Amino acid sequence: MLTLLLGCSVSEEAKIDAVTGLAMGTSYTVKWVAKDGVDHAAIAIGAKAELARIEASMSTYMDSSDLSGFNGAAVDEWHPVPQAMADLVSRSIDISRQTGGAFDVTVGPLVDLWGFGPDPVPEHIPSDLALEALRPVIGYQHLQVQHQPAALLKTAASSIDLSAIAKGYGVDAIAAWLESNDVMDYLVEVGGELRAHGRKPDGSIWRIAIETPAADARQVYQVVQVKDMAVATSGNYRNYYEQHGVRYSHTLDPSSLRPVTHKLASVTVVDASAATADALATALMVMGGKQGLAWAELHHVPAYFIMKQSEGFVAQSSTGFDTYLEN
Repeated sequence: MLTLLLGCSVSEEAKIDAVTGLAMGTSYTVKWVAKDGVDHAAIAIGAKAELARIEASMSTYMDSSDLSGFNGAAVDEWHPVPQAMADLVSRSIDISRQTGGAFDVTVGPLVDLWGFGPDPVPEHIPSDLALEALRPVIGYQHLQVQHQPAALLKTAASSIDLSAIAKGYGVDAIAAWLESNDVMDYLVEVGGELRAHGRKPDGSIWRIAIETPAADARQVYQVVQVKDMAVATSGNYRNYYEQHGVRYSHTLDPSSLRPVTHKLASVTVVDASAATADALATALMVMGGKQGLAWAELHHVPAYFIMKQSEGFVAQSSTGFDTYLEN
């Protein structure tokens, strides 16, 4: 989880305006440097409208959404979707290929089966038979994208869930709206994913706290400073349940069809795009500390891994991430 740290004097804080709200099943915050000509109400309306647009199109909870329409569509038939949705699914497939399937938007049925979707936690964990029954419909390889006209096709009875990239996409959408309206010094946060641009009133860059990955604590583990970049964190230390003394994480491995069992507690990624950072953080969380760190190094992705130990935590970062750490 990421948290904004202002670090300004009282007079400087007064020059930072903000709006908050609820959307996409989570909270959001938009902070910007207040200047003449920047209308508070307009930004509040614009940010809310951008997230409402995304939710109406890509929600798994709305039967009327474009995503629900595709999930209910026939196999091997092109289904028209908005251009933005086609572009995001195309980017998701690219990230799936890059990460060897560690990131995969077709895990929706798996999320539901394990009790991390809208349905309650199951009384018993899924059986091997129930899991294997889903294997034929899990896999990004079942998806195809057409851009003109925008449409999606599935070669199996698969359904997609964009929740592991949608919050970051929402951050990018608000950021693009702000810049189109000449707001260049801002920080946008949706559900813990952030994107910073420009500087604070005192000329310093934005400070963001990486939380200690403990379910019973809200403490700062490390602080990063970013300018014109996005930061996303994935972790399994809050969203889980226990049965018969065994903890089951919401981070599901598309290859094993099961929750991950490694010692990686959280991973934070820096990228120019919040959507990409969001998806890559999920993928690295699936891979685990050792494999994830090796992948991040190979692909030049700045990432920060916090691993559980018998006592406390230990952190490792890939090349390039240390430049963002606050001294």
